[in-house]
Amino acid sequence: MQNSKFLFSHLEELLDFKNDNKTALITDIDGTISEIVPTPMEAVVNPDMKDTIKKLVDKFELTGVMTGRSIRNALDMMENENLIYIGNHGLEQYKNGKIYIESEVKEFIPIINEVGESIKNQLSNYDCILFQNKELSFTVHYRLCDDGEKIRKIALDAISKIKGSNLLKIGEGRKVIEIRPPVGHDKGTILYKLILENNIKKIIYSGDDITDADAFIKLNELNKQKRVKAVSIVVVSKETPEYVKESATYYVKNVNEIKEFFNWISED
Repeated sequence: MQNSKFLFSHLEELLDFKNDNKTALITDIDGTISEIVPTPMEAVVNPDMKDTIKKLVDKFELTGVMTGRSIRNALDMMENENLIYIGNHGLEQYKNGKIYIESEVKEFIPIINEVGESIKNQLSNYDCILFQNKELSFTVHYRLCDDGEKIRKIALDAISKIKGSNLLKIGEGRKVIEIRPPVGHDKGTILYKLILENNIKKIIYSGDDITDADAFIKLNELNKQKRVKAVSIVVVSKETPEYVKESATYYVKNVNEIKEFFNWISED
């Protein structure tokens, strides 16, 4: 596995991306262009970052966000319909003013709702747990819990015993447990699909979490195969697993540094 490098010590390596308006730039939201906060409802993309994203949209042919949030939620946060939106970790996409849902996802929506409501009822005594129904997936947040690891194990054990949960995909991120359809999509496979559909030759992807590592690893693979010229950037924190950092090409230390990079690359 590669060792990621501090981005601002290697900006010259990205001049080729900067000088080509056909470069595609895709970014995660939470923890990447929006600060991690105690609850998902508190998260915002600040006005300066929105202005920076607008400059990227104006310069590059394809700019988008790929997030675990629903597309409707992401649209509300970003307030920019000129972006491509990929929501629910790749289960839905927004382009040309319409939301497209992967066809094989729809049949699992009823059971996701059932499992989500069941786990919500079972863990209702834990005031520190937050539940988020994202239409195509269901998330259990335990960031507010003092003993997060204990709550995580309790939640995972409870989910495993719910009828129908074995038919679904149970994933994890930063202080969250995701209940999703068992389709073969993740941020890596969806990013690859986006590359093929848009004939992308150069791409930059930025993220911060376990689910973003799928995208980092896929881009590493495509790079080695010379199918695309790609770089990935991870926003690191004390919660970032080492393998996530090592799977990215470069790292930055916070959301402000991502904004600084976006401003740099958007300049002519």
